[in-house]
Amino acid sequence: MINYDEHRFPFILTFVTLNKVLFKFILACLKPEKIKIYCDFDGTITLNDVWVEMGNVFITDKSAWNNVIYRFESGEIGARECFSAECSLIKNFNIEKFNEIIDRQEIDPYFKEFYSYCNENHIKLIILSEGLDYYIKRVLSNHSLNIPFYSNKLLISDDGKSISLDFPYSDSDCIRCGVSKRNILMNQTADDEISVFIGDGFSDTCAVHYADIVFAKGALASYCWKNNITYFDYRNFLDVLKKIHKLLNLRTIKQRQTARINRRNVYMRG
Repeated sequence: MINYDEHRFPFILTFVTLNKVLFKFILACLKPEKIKIYCDFDGTITLNDVWVEMGNVFITDKSAWNNVIYRFESGEIGARECFSAECSLIKNFNIEKFNEIIDRQEIDPYFKEFYSYCNENHIKLIILSEGLDYYIKRVLSNHSLNIPFYSNKLLISDDGKSISLDFPYSDSDCIRCGVSKRNILMNQTADDEISVFIGDGFSDTCAVHYADIVFAKGALASYCWKNNITYFDYRNFLDVLKKIHKLLNLRTIKQRQTARINRRNVYMRG
């Protein structure tokens, strides 16, 4: 190795120093954005709402059920009260029938491709659902998907004929949500990460105020539009995959200022 005298060859030292700075700059530019994706389950990953499918089979008083749904969608009651009321309408629950309902559920035709994309690019994917742990676990297993999830917990009576729910991820200060998607999203996302939320319904309306990037369809898209929340419309997970891939390649993915302020306000309230 040749040792240069820095006093005799100052231009060599300057060249090396400049190249180190340039190299660090290039590495910074090439560093991928750190994103975490949070995704609803019923009607988003699955084509249908599994809870609704179950209600169609086990709830005979459809008028009473429709009234409960109306009260929930109008904001009169929250998710926990809605679920409890629906459970009380189920008189002859049968686990074998329930398994049959679950096993015929189809998922978005492009979700597995999206799931593989996330794994290949080391993007964390987390399911946030107002649904039940029992059927989420079974659907994921049926489709060979290994995804962490947060949901309500199904409790079956000793005689197996009635059900109730436990809400391990609720927020005592929020009566609307069974699962506080907002809290999980905020607690699981680091300050230097960008949160992406994908959903379709009323149970997703709280979380979209705190997510940096929102993909919405159905009732959630309508809510975002009415409440001036920036979102990307999508039909299926191929749309989501293409948009995320494009944003990452163009390096235009960043935290949403309004969402950042909303998160900060929550932390300041304690």
